[in-house]
Amino acid sequence: MRRCPVSHSVRLIHFHHSRSQTSRPYSTPSRVAKIPAHATRPTRSPTSTEAILPQRALAPSPPDPYLLLKPQLDHLRERLLNLLGSAHPTLTDIAKYYFLHPSKQLRPLLILLFSCATNGLGSNWDLKKWAAECEGAGGRAEELDRPLSRPDVLNDWNPNMPDHTASFASVFSLVPPRPPNLAPSSPPSRRPASESSVLAHDASPLPTQTRLAQIVEMIHVASLLHDDVIDRADLRRGAPSAPAAFGNKHTILGGDFLLGRASAALSRLGESEVVELIASVIANLVEGEILQMNKVAQQSAALVGASSVGGDSWNIYLKKTYLKTASLMAKGARAAVVLGGAREGEVWKEVAYAYGRNLGIAFQVGRSCRCVW
Repeated sequence: MRRCPVSHSVRLIHFHHSRSQTSRPYSTPSRVAKIPAHATRPTRSPTSTEAILPQRALAPSPPDPYLLLKPQLDHLRERLLNLLGSAHPTLTDIAKYYFLHPSKQLRPLLILLFSCATNGLGSNWDLKKWAAECEGAGGRAEELDRPLSRPDVLNDWNPNMPDHTASFASVFSLVPPRPPNLAPSSPPSRRPASESSVLAHDASPLPTQTRLAQIVEMIHVASLLHDDVIDRADLRRGAPSAPAAFGNKHTILGGDFLLGRASAALSRLGESEVVELIASVIANLVEGEILQMNKVAQQSAALVGASSVGGDSWNIYLKKTYLKTASLMAKGARAAVVLGGAREGEVWKEVAYAYGRNLGIAFQVGRSCRCVW
C-alpha cells in the first residue's frame, strides 16, 4: 500500500510531540529531539478522506435540465404572457400575477424533456414533423398563435395578440365564410409498425409540444389561484397571495379565466387524445381538492370523538396526491409523447405516463416530509 505523504507527516509530528512531553529521569531540554521547521508548517489541515484515500478525479456532475432547455423555457414564458391578455385590465393583472413571480416551471420542463427524449420514436413522427414545417397544416407556430377567438363570433379580445374578433361596438354583421387553407403538399405516409424507431436528429420540441407546456402551466397556476382562496393563504413564494392582493372573488374569476384560455389553446393542438387527457386533469384537480377537504373534516371529527378515521389513510393520501399533483404531470407527459407521433399500443406513452405519475407523487411526498421535519 502506498504511503500517503500528508498522513505520514502528521503521524511523524504527533510522535515527536508526544516524546517531548514524556518525562524521563535522564531527559534534559537539550536532548529533546528537534522537529524540522518545514514539518511544523503544513500548508493546510488534511481532511479525513485525504488522510486515508489517495486523490481521485471527481465524478462529473449530472447535467442541469434547466440549463439544457433554458432558451426554450425563456421563449415559453415570453409567449405564455401573450396568451393571458384581456380587455379587462384587472383580469389581466390577476391572470399574470403568479407568472410574474419566479417559479420552477417544473411541469413545462417535464413536458419539454419528454418531447426531446421521444421525438422520432412514434410511428406518426414523420407526419407530425411535416405538419410542424408545412404552412397551412395546422402545426406551425404561426397557426398556433392565431387569435383564440373566431373572427365571426362575438367574444372578448386579447390586446396582446393580433385579434380580429367581431366587436360589440358595431352593428352585428354577417361575415361571409372563407374557404379553408389547403395544404401545399400531401402528407407523408405513415411509418410501418415493423420499422425500428429511432430518435430524431433534431430533438427540439415541436410547436404543439411547446404550446402544451404553456397550457399545463396555465392549468397549474389556475389551481393555485383557487387553492389559495380555499386555504385562505396570505403569502405565495414570499409575496402576497392573489386573494390578499385582489380579493377572493376576483381571484376565483382569474383562475376561471386561465382555464378558459387554456381550453381554447388546447383545441388548436389537433389531437383528440391530448384534449381528453388535459381536460380530465381539470376534473382531477377538483376531485382531489374535495377529497382533501373531506379528509380534513374527518380528522377534525375524530379529534372531538365524533368518529374515527379509517385505517386506509395512506391510500387516501396517495389518491389525493395523484389527483391534485401527479395527474397533471403524468397526463401532460403522456400528451407530449402523443403530440410527438406515438400511436395507440406503443410503449412510449405508457412510460411517460408512469414516470410523470411517480414523479408527481414523490414530489408531493417530499414536500410533505419537509413540512413535517
